[in-house]
Amino acid sequence: MNKFTVITDFTRATFARIYAKCQATFSEKLIAAIEKYLNVTNSLLVPLSALIILIAGIVVSIKLSVATPFFGGVAAVFLVFFGDYISEKFHGACRAALEANPTSISSPAYLELAGFLNVFLGIALVCGGVYFGIQSSSFLIFLGCVTGALLVLLSNVPIVNPHLINMSIAEKSGIASDLIGLFSINVKSGLYFSTLFSRLLTITGAVLILVAIYKIMTAKGYVMFAAISDGGIAVAVLFAGLFYPVIAYFVFMIVFFIADILLAILSLKKN
Repeated sequence: MNKFTVITDFTRATFARIYAKCQATFSEKLIAAIEKYLNVTNSLLVPLSALIILIAGIVVSIKLSVATPFFGGVAAVFLVFFGDYISEKFHGACRAALEANPTSISSPAYLELAGFLNVFLGIALVCGGVYFGIQSSSFLIFLGCVTGALLVLLSNVPIVNPHLINMSIAEKSGIASDLIGLFSINVKSGLYFSTLFSRLLTITGAVLILVAIYKIMTAKGYVMFAAISDGGIAVAVLFAGLFYPVIAYFVFMIVFFIADILLAILSLKKN
């Protein structure tokens, strides 16, 4: 009988080693290293994007002979620096919220499943990007799929290392606690990644603003309105990055307020 278990013992041990490798690779050190470089880029692009927005407001005002875009640009510059200031405050608030709200699940099996699914999805995205990029002769499709794969793999960090989001494995955890713990993984991960996601969105928005201002300054006729529309989307992405920690914090508070109510009701029913 032992002879027939050799294969399954080997494959199970192999997957266990792969998972252990994932835990070592997708670690807090990886996120800290990425954030370190993003912080430098963010510090450069935030004031630069504010300047570009102001220039864009002036250019659009001159081209359209309307003063509103200029005043809108001045207001946007104020919001850029205010958003940068308040987001830094809420990064700390997000960390504190994680530390103050522990969750638990009775088994790590779900986390291991989610970890492997993310790895498989990341590989599928890269392969799909190569295939569809070649089929359509589009580098942007390949780049988009690779970017998606990297984000999916990065999302594995709190899943394979649940202590980072203040989640523990407790055998005595009840069904209600398990459901809330599993349901809250994405929300708590959103808090954990507040700095990373904020920086990525802010930098992306800043780069898009640079592209948009070039289009606005070189566009003529009706093409300029399309360029202005692209600039509006770029500014929206920038503000989404600047205010992401604020949004993530309040979403987390609402979700956990509901979760606490449900736990209290279930506790009363059990008693």
